[in-house]
Amino acid sequence: MQQGGIRFRKKILFPCLAMMLLLQVTSLFFPGKLLAQYQLPDSIKAEWNRYKNTRDDSLRVVSLSKLAWLYRYYLDDDERVDSLSEASIRIAEMSFRPGLLMLAYNNYLESTDPVNEGYYKKAVGYANKALQNSRISGNLRMRWHTFINLARIYLSWGSYENALLCSNDALAIAHTLKNDTMMAESYLFIAKSNGYKNLKMEAFQNFCVMKDLAEKTGDPHLLIKCYNELSKFYHDNNLFEYAIDYKMKEGAIIQGLKPVDSTALVWIKYGLQLIDVRQKKVSLNEQGVKNILDFAIRTGNNRLKAWEFALYRKHLLESDERVLLYNFYQKAYPGEFKKLYSDDPEMFYRLTALFMEFENKTDSAGFYFKKAEQILTSSPKNSIYLTNFYNRYGQFLIRQGHKREAIEKFTLSYNICVKDAYYRKFEYMLMASKHLEKLYLEIGDYKNAWRFAAVNLVISDSINNILKKDQVMDEEVKLERAQKEMAAEKDRQKIRQGKNETKMMAGAAVFFIIVSLLIYRNFRNQKRLNRLLDEAKKQSDHLLLNILPQETAEELKLTGKAKAKRFDEVTVMFTDFQNFTQASERMSAEKLVDEINFYYSEFDNIISRHNIEKIKIIGDSYMCVGGLPVTNQTHACDVVAAAVEFQRFMLAQKIERSGRGESFFELRIGIHTGPVVAGIVGHKKFAYDIWGDTVNTASRMESTGEIQKVNISGETYEKVKTRFQCTYRGKVTAKNKGEIDMYFVDFVISPSGSTL
Repeated sequence: MQQGGIRFRKKILFPCLAMMLLLQVTSLFFPGKLLAQYQLPDSIKAEWNRYKNTRDDSLRVVSLSKLAWLYRYYLDDDERVDSLSEASIRIAEMSFRPGLLMLAYNNYLESTDPVNEGYYKKAVGYANKALQNSRISGNLRMRWHTFINLARIYLSWGSYENALLCSNDALAIAHTLKNDTMMAESYLFIAKSNGYKNLKMEAFQNFCVMKDLAEKTGDPHLLIKCYNELSKFYHDNNLFEYAIDYKMKEGAIIQGLKPVDSTALVWIKYGLQLIDVRQKKVSLNEQGVKNILDFAIRTGNNRLKAWEFALYRKHLLESDERVLLYNFYQKAYPGEFKKLYSDDPEMFYRLTALFMEFENKTDSAGFYFKKAEQILTSSPKNSIYLTNFYNRYGQFLIRQGHKREAIEKFTLSYNICVKDAYYRKFEYMLMASKHLEKLYLEIGDYKNAWRFAAVNLVISDSINNILKKDQVMDEEVKLERAQKEMAAEKDRQKIRQGKNETKMMAGAAVFFIIVSLLIYRNFRNQKRLNRLLDEAKKQSDHLLLNILPQETAEELKLTGKAKAKRFDEVTVMFTDFQNFTQASERMSAEKLVDEINFYYSEFDNIISRHNIEKIKIIGDSYMCVGGLPVTNQTHACDVVAAAVEFQRFMLAQKIERSGRGESFFELRIGIHTGPVVAGIVGHKKFAYDIWGDTVNTASRMESTGEIQKVNISGETYEKVKTRFQCTYRGKVTAKNKGEIDMYFVDFVISPSGSTL
């Protein structure tokens, strides 16, 4: 009975299954059907011919897997890639060969992009099957391969902790096999996982190990992958010089391979454009963009074409170059714009809305924005994409004067960020909240305007703190890189020295060569020393500029001294923390210093934005002045505007800290305008200072002021009354000054329209 069942399976079941699979594959993938949708690249046509002309299961699985990869690389067709990969798995399953089946599973993981939850779950399921088969068969290489591909899937889906676990499992297998190439790729995914988790130093160290292993193997394809990932890492961390350096190294290796992959070289150009856009230093060259697009269209590379269009579109939108965007799509590539209707209808409607607005067809523009919104809400994309859409929708409504509708869209954008907030989304949250503050103010809803003003301060502080941490981390990465390069240079010098000593024993001729090499090395060392001296000089100049104003510092460097200078009119500000002495008694010395440093660092940032010179800090008193060392006519308004920002910052801290039950400081501020004398005091540990009755009066303005207020003298009021609304306090008695006209500055909108 059992033998009869086996004969039936061989004679009837296998041929039927094979016929069903063949019909499925030919109906899904026959090139004639695809030609109706694409102009297929030659590489895909050739692979289809190889597939049709073989009956070997292994070759068919490999061919289908290669086709899936080509459809991903050239045409970005997710459904086709999934179908091709599934077909290769069906063939492998019918072959009853575990090794071929594990290969098919992994080919699915490598070629499929988990753009939606269905693809993601399917990929994870196949990965688990491959791991189970590899455990049963004891195939360590295939097990390593599966862990690497599973890490790739987890990274694409944002599951960074799982990606790190899989990468470490892969590394353990690579160590067992003592395979440098496997270890390099394992470290690559460990580095990427740490990088996405914002563990920059760990990621950088892993990338360095990967780089050393890749260079040790000398495998050009591994080096290309290594340099590409290093470029992305430096790009993501705003170290653009290093990002460009590794992108150029990647291109040099590609050019050295025969035949040269022209498509890969064009992707290098795309990567360099991406770095240019991120730097925001220069505008993208339109001809360079067209060159890449024309290449992509000519070679049938839909993926490259779509990515280049998206990059240039994003660049023009963020630069507010709507005219260029209109001409680019409507005149240069009208056919590609029409194709968006079927390929990406949501983007088609968004662009159409902008073009209708450009043509002054505002009703049509509003209609197309609503169409785009309907598509997004019915099949939402990631939250960053969605919040950015609502920000742009709100800006359109502002331009049309629909303030309340704009508030609705900006509120949606803000709430999306609040629901799923992390540091990369703070900039979108800040954009929405700033618009909401201004719009509520314009419609007279001062309660909500004040609420979002406070929110703006908190978000700005969060962004600044993140940026400061990132800057520190970036400096550590630079230092670590420099140290590694120095260590590598020392190793190379030791090797050269050993070779030189060996050559010296060969005779006089070799001795002459060694002497020449030593002279040349000394010349290089001298150049390096000169460079270090230049860097030290730059550091000393930077330190001097941090102590003194630029003009005074330059005079001191040129003549060895700086003369005192009289300024006929400047504006001086003093601040003082309320109940500082009592608060300091309740804090440890370290905590007190940290608190004061936190507040004074923000004060430094504020006065830098308003062109104000910091003079000194006396205990808990902060002194600064506008209108020197370079005279100007806006010093009074600059100082008062900065003082208002001081109080708004202090109020935001009070609200935040009191909500957490923590202690907080409150601030008095006094401002006076008049003449002063400025210059350097002493010869050792010198400092830039100012003197005169104006300084004493400003100090009295602070001591007679009130917390959460900006107290200004009558002289200052006369300078700022056209821009700031103030409340007259009357004549107030000041110590040793008699009665002085004093005013409190009201935080309102100035006649010029700016928020104060």
